[in-house]
Amino acid sequence: MMPTYLDVDRKSNGNTLICTFSFEEVLNYPNRMANKIPVEPNSTDHKIFEVDRNGNKVWEMIGLAQPHEIVELANGHLLIADTGYDRVIEVDYPNKNIVWEWKPELINWTRVNPNWSSSHYYNNPFAFDWSHLNDVDFQHRGAWNACLISIRNFDMIVEVNYTAEKFGPSNNPDNIIWYYGDYGDHSLLHRQHNPDYLSNGNIIIADSENDRIIEVNYTTKNVEWIYQGNLEWPRDADEMPNGNLLITDSLGSRVIQINKESKEIVWQYKGDLINPYEADLLENENVLIGNGIGGVVYEINPDGVIVWRYGLSYLKSVVYLNCIISILMGVLFLFFTYTKIRTINAVRGKNTKNYVIVGILIGFITISIIILLTYTSITILIFRILFSSR
Repeated sequence: MMPTYLDVDRKSNGNTLICTFSFEEVLNYPNRMANKIPVEPNSTDHKIFEVDRNGNKVWEMIGLAQPHEIVELANGHLLIADTGYDRVIEVDYPNKNIVWEWKPELINWTRVNPNWSSSHYYNNPFAFDWSHLNDVDFQHRGAWNACLISIRNFDMIVEVNYTAEKFGPSNNPDNIIWYYGDYGDHSLLHRQHNPDYLSNGNIIIADSENDRIIEVNYTTKNVEWIYQGNLEWPRDADEMPNGNLLITDSLGSRVIQINKESKEIVWQYKGDLINPYEADLLENENVLIGNGIGGVVYEINPDGVIVWRYGLSYLKSVVYLNCIISILMGVLFLFFTYTKIRTINAVRGKNTKNYVIVGILIGFITISIIILLTYTSITILIFRILFSSR
C-alpha cells in the first residue's frame, strides 16, 4: 500500500493524528463511480490514526472514506471531514462512537438561499464525490460554538451553528448562519481548501484552483487581501502569532511563511516534499507537515532541520531500490562485456556490435544514476503534469 497523508495534527497529549487513504485502493476499486460507494468494501486503507513520538500506532479509526481533516475538541472528541462520505462527523474519542453528523445532502439549500432552487446542484446529490467536503474548523463564539466547513465541489464554505445543531434537530438549514461562494462562480472560489478563522474575525481561504490565498471580510464578504506569489494549487494557509501566514503550496512542493503586509517570503522549506497537503505551526515553533503523496509526516524546526518524522516513502524506496539494482547489474554486465571484448579483439579483431552493447550499458547506468540523484525533482514534475488539467 502507498499511503497518502493529508491533514496531520499534534494532539494535546503530544501524539500526532494522521488522515490517510491509499491511491492503490482507489485504483483497485473502479466501481466506486458507478455504485456511488466511496471505498472498497471492508477497506482498512481509509482511516485516521494516532502515533506517539516513537512512531507507535496507539489508536485508529477505519470505516471512513478519504478523510481530509481532523480537529481535536476541548472535551477530547474529534471533528472529522469524512470527504468520501460527504459529511462532518464528531467522534467520541477513544470509543469511536459518532455523536453528531452533518451532511449537505440532508440540507434544503433553497431555505439557505432562494436562488438555489430544487434543480440546483446543491439540491441534487446524484454523483459520487458530489460535495467533496474537505475541511472543518471549530470556533468559540461566546455563548455558542461554530463550525466552518469547506464544501469543495460547491465552490463554497459555510458556517454552521454547532451549538444549535447539537441541541437538534441536526442538519437544519436554519443553522447555516453564514456562507461564502456559489457553485460555478469561480471569481469567488474555485475548489478551495482549509478555510480558517483569523484573529480579526475574517476568514482566510486557500482558493486552490485560482492559485491564490484570500482574506474575506466576515461582515461584508468583500475580499480584503489577496496573495498569489506564483502559487501552484495552494491547499492551506494558517495565521501565525506574529501575523505572518504559513502557506502550503502543494504543486510547488513547498511550505512557505510570508509577511502578510509586504507579501515577501521570510521562510521556506522544500526538502523532499512532494505535493504536501497542509502544515501547522506547533507551540515549539516547529512546523508539522503532511507530505501528501510523499507518504511521510515531517516536523521541521525553524532552521529547516527534520526533528521528527513518521512513515516511509514507498514510491521513493521502490525507485531507489530499482535504480541501485540497475546500476549494480549494469556495472556487472559492463565488466563481463568489456572482458569479452578484449578477448575477442585479441583473437578476431574489433567488433562494432560489442561496442554498441557497451554504449547501451553505459547509457543505462547513467540514466539510473540521474534518476537516483534527481528523484524528487522528477516526481514533482510528473505530478505537475498530472494535475495540469485540474
